[in-house]
Amino acid sequence: MMLVGAIKSIENAISMLTKNPALVLVPILIAFILAPIDTLNNANFQFPQESAEVAKEQLRNFVHDFVKDAVIFGILTSIMQAISGYSVSRGVLDIIRQKDYQIAQIIVEALKNLPQVAFLNVFGWVVTILVIAPPFAYLYSEIMKAESFTIPGSVMDNFFFLAIVSLLILLYVAPASLLLIPAYVKTKSIRSALKVYRLALNRLSSTIGFGILVFIAIAIINLPTMLTRFINNQLLAGIVTAPFNGLSNAFSMTAATLFYLFLIEEIEEE
Repeated sequence: MMLVGAIKSIENAISMLTKNPALVLVPILIAFILAPIDTLNNANFQFPQESAEVAKEQLRNFVHDFVKDAVIFGILTSIMQAISGYSVSRGVLDIIRQKDYQIAQIIVEALKNLPQVAFLNVFGWVVTILVIAPPFAYLYSEIMKAESFTIPGSVMDNFFFLAIVSLLILLYVAPASLLLIPAYVKTKSIRSALKVYRLALNRLSSTIGFGILVFIAIAIINLPTMLTRFINNQLLAGIVTAPFNGLSNAFSMTAATLFYLFLIEEIEEE
């Protein structure tokens, strides 16, 4: 069955994290470090009623600020989470090999490999953004060309069509990108790590199933963070959500490492 590997990876990830809670420590620490930084991204847009030109100008400024903040924070987050991702993936491999999980030693190793892992993390982030961006870029372009507040129905039809296409591609790209760090930790080669996109494509149904299951699991983990909508202080809300973000990152990287090992084992058996 196409979901056998995906389901086993999720089940084994839950079991491994339960038996080895130390795997969560570094991701949670990184999440707490990033919590105050996340509050700096405050781009907010309120639709004005004065005129279409005013709306366009404010939308243009909003998009500019949002993209600038997203790029800066996205790159910084990717670099910091590279340490987290490497430590978890390395820890999973050590546990499988029945080695002692030594956090200090693994963090030192993660820092030594930081340039390569950060590059892979940023690369995966950029690829994901490029998949998501087209429908929104199209809608933004059409709004900028419009002469009034009204958006033609044909434009919205095209937007939803592009959004569906982007979502379908994302179902492959997002889980495939999760495999980049485990592949590097396993092979110590950027070139080999980038081959995960072809590996995931060759097992497309399993990859999509894995991605959906990871998304569902992360959504469940983060359910308590919905309560932060009642917290007016952004910094406090970020601190409250940090442990859940860290647990989500630890879970997704543990599952990704196990799923990557499943895929390469399946390929080797053919």
